[in-house]
Order: sequence, then C-alpha cells, then structure tokens
Amino acid sequence: MPKVVDHEGRRGELALALWRVALRDGFDAVTVRSVAQESGWSAGALRHYFPDKTQMVLFAIDFVVEAVRERIGRANAAAGELSLELVQDHLEQLLPLDDERRLESEAWFALVALAHRDPSAARRRAEVDDLIRDSVESAVAALEELDALGAGRTRATETTRLHALLDGMVLQLLAHPPRLTPAQARAVLTRHLSDLRT
Repeated sequence: MPKVVDHEGRRGELALALWRVALRDGFDAVTVRSVAQESGWSAGALRHYFPDKTQMVLFAIDFVVEAVRERIGRANAAAGELSLELVQDHLEQLLPLDDERRLESEAWFALVALAHRDPSAARRRAEVDDLIRDSVESAVAALEELDALGAGRTRATETTRLHALLDGMVLQLLAHPPRLTPAQARAVLTRHLSDLRT
C-alpha cells in the first residue's frame, strides 16, 4: 500500500524550521541549505516544497500576513469599543517593535529585494503593499469615526502620509544601528495621531 504523505503537515514543519533559522541568524540566512539542515531534511526533499529562495520568501510572507491579521483581530476583540489607543495598537502591528515583528519586516524587505528580478515576487509585493495600505486606511477611517481627523483633512491624503510615515519608521527601526528605538517610534506615532486632530 502506498505511503500517505501529509504535505500540509510537512510544509508547516518546514515553515517552523525556516522561522527558527531566521530568528536565530536573521532572514538573510534563510536558504534551502540552512532550512534543510535545521529541519533535518535533505536539500532535495526540501526543494520539493520550496524549489528556491523566492518560494521560501513567498511562503514566509503568507505566514507574516496571517500573523499580522491574527494579532490585529485579537487586539480588536480584546479592546471592545473603538478608541484612539486601539487605532495606535492596530498601526503598531505594522512596525518592528519586537523580535517577532522585526523578523516579519525583514521578510518584507527580502520580498521587496526579490521583486526587482522576479515577476511572481513583484506581484506578491504589490498585493501585500495593498494590504498594508488598506490596513492604514482602515485606521484613518476609524479616526474619522472618532472625530479625531481635523477639518480639511481627507482620508486619501492622510492614508498616504501615514503609510509613508510607517514605511520610514520601519527602515529606521531596522537600521544597523537602529535610528529609532521602539519607544521613540511609538511616541512619533502617538504625536502624529494627535496632530491629525488639528
């Protein structure tokens, strides 16, 4: 009788190995060879699931998107009613303020780099960037609902400004050495949200 292979289970096992390598050594260290060694699989067996680094990065990005969605969903469920604190928490999920989110941002930058030479990575980058923008726009819409968006400010303009601010803070938080600390990034975001009311 042929052996039944749990492909989803194997992909999950390999995903955990991929993240262990990335957490320990940084996302640049994620290769077919390093993940194979971490998982105890042969490189040939691993290539059945992830033929190259591009496929590994795309898989990691899907993992990141789900992780961010789950965190935002848990925060929304725990918070109850809409508040400025909830909006700030929502936006902080997009910043590398701890090890988990730092790794997620490194995966995002790996995708950005691959997008310059790989059409499938470019398509996925555009999709994820749209998801980030939608997330930022939902935060700005929440500010409108809270009457926390000053007169004359439009949702489209403030979404663009806030998205650019977050992207810039991600770069400064990931710099070596960092140009911003997590506390400073939170303070900048708090100040920006406060300024939007005037």
